Amino acid sequence: MSSEQTLAKGGTDRLRWWYTPSWLGLDAPCVVSTWTWATSLALGVTLPLRPVAALFLVVWCIYLLDRCIDVSSCKNWTQATGRLQFGRNYRSLFWACLSFCFLGILGVLALGLPRPVMERSLLVGLGVGLHFLAFIKPIVLGKKLPGKEFGVGIFFALGAFACLGVTTRSWPLLASIAGMVAYNCLVIAARDTESDQANDPGGASHWWRTMNRDLLFLGIMSALTAAMCAVLMDEKTFYLSVTAAFAAHVVLHLYANRLSGDSVRALADYGLLTPIPIMGGIPCAAILFGL
Repeated sequence: MSSEQTLAKGGTDRLRWWYTPSWLGLDAPCVVSTWTWATSLALGVTLPLRPVAALFLVVWCIYLLDRCIDVSSCKNWTQATGRLQFGRNYRSLFWACLSFCFLGILGVLALGLPRPVMERSLLVGLGVGLHFLAFIKPIVLGKKLPGKEFGVGIFFALGAFACLGVTTRSWPLLASIAGMVAYNCLVIAARDTESDQANDPGGASHWWRTMNRDLLFLGIMSALTAAMCAVLMDEKTFYLSVTAAFAAHVVLHLYANRLSGDSVRALADYGLLTPIPIMGGIPCAAILFGL
C-alpha cells in the first residue's frame, strides 16, 4: 500500500519534531495560556504570572490524564492515532509529566493565588468534573454524550475567565475563544473519523453526518464575522487573531485528506497560536520601525 493510501485511510504517522507538543499534551495548555494572555491584552488588564502558571499546569494535567484514560480504553489499536500509540509506548514519560504538574500546582498554591481567582477556579473545576462524567468517563449515564467538542471550547474560554474574571466587554472575547476552539476540535474530529468510529463513541463523526461539508461553510462564515469585528470593534488585533485562526483551519480542513491525522491535529493546534505573531509581533514591529 502506498504512503498516500495509508494517509487517506487515517493511519498513524511516525513521530516528527513538530508533533511533540501535541503528543505530549502540551498543545492545550499552550493554547489556553496564549488566549488568556491575548484577552488580557485586549482588555488592557494585567495578567498575573501565578494564575496563568496554575492554568497551564492544570490544563496540562487534565490532558495527560485524558490521554491515559484513552490509552486504557482503546479497543482497536490498528485504528489508533500516533498520538494515542505514543501514549501507550511512553507511559512512564506521561507519569513523570503528571508528577511535575502536581508538584508545580502545589508550589503555586503554596505561593498563593488571589481569592477571586480561587473562587472562579473552583466553579470551573466543578464544570470540568461534569464534563468528564458526561463526555469522557460516563460512569452515571453509561454512554458518552455527543458534543464534547463544544464543551472543550467552553472550558478553554473559562480558563481565561478563571484568571481574569468577566465583564461586559470580555463576554464577546470569551465567546470567540469558545467557538474557535470548538471549531478546532471539529476539524480534527473530521480527519480522525475512522479512529473515532472505532475508539470514541462520543466523537462528532457519530452524530454529525454532514460534518465535512458543514465545517467549510461554518469556518468561512466565522472568519468573515471575526474580520467584521476586527473592523468595527476596539479589540482589533484580538479579532484579527481570531480571523487568522479560523482562516488557517478552513485551509487545513480543505487539505486534510492529503495529510495524516496526526499532522492535521498538530497543525490545527499551531493554528490557534495566532495571537503570538499578531498581538505580540505587530506592536513590536511598530516600536521597531517607529510607527
